[in-house]
Amino acid sequence: MENNSQELFRVNSDVITLIKVTEEIGWSEIRQSTIHRLIYLSSVLSSFIDKNRETGFQSYHFSLSQSGPYSEIIERSVLDLQVRDVLYISPEGNLQLNSEIIINKKLPLSDKLDWFRVIIYILGVYGESKIFGFVLQDPQYKEDFQTNSQMELDISDQNKTVEFLSQFTKTFEETIDDVSQISAQEYLELYFEYIFSKIIRKEA
Repeated sequence: MENNSQELFRVNSDVITLIKVTEEIGWSEIRQSTIHRLIYLSSVLSSFIDKNRETGFQSYHFSLSQSGPYSEIIERSVLDLQVRDVLYISPEGNLQLNSEIIINKKLPLSDKLDWFRVIIYILGVYGESKIFGFVLQDPQYKEDFQTNSQMELDISDQNKTVEFLSQFTKTFEETIDDVSQISAQEYLELYFEYIFSKIIRKEA
């Protein structure tokens, strides 16, 4: 089991990597609540894509809040990174990396870099404002919110969101001529595009 400092280091790396990836696509308005939502979505969707391996999101425990999924360790991470001058909060309330610190210290990026890039790329197509719309349609989150559940949100491969998304797999693959001829990343990107077009656009 990881000790607290190792766990915080891993989460710090995830937060830094997420902000860096969003900056790469010019998505500059990243608030603290957005980080919670992005990591929640990344963890649930990771469980959906590969049910037979550890997803790397074991450090996260989410609960309900008015602004979406909330994880105490993400809050601690953002505060720790601020204290270390790795990131700061702009006057507009957005999280921004201190580029000078990042370059000089060569802070390690998360081993989830490629996965975050896929998630951010697809979400970036629709804009940050669409993320919360998707969270509201997340069956696991929606049920817990409606019942005012005080329990920890389930981000394993057994949660209702994974069950819900699995219903689309067959119909999605029917839209591709030959699934075996595309890479894993192409599959993920096409799948997320399909899912978000079906779920988010109906709510737009």
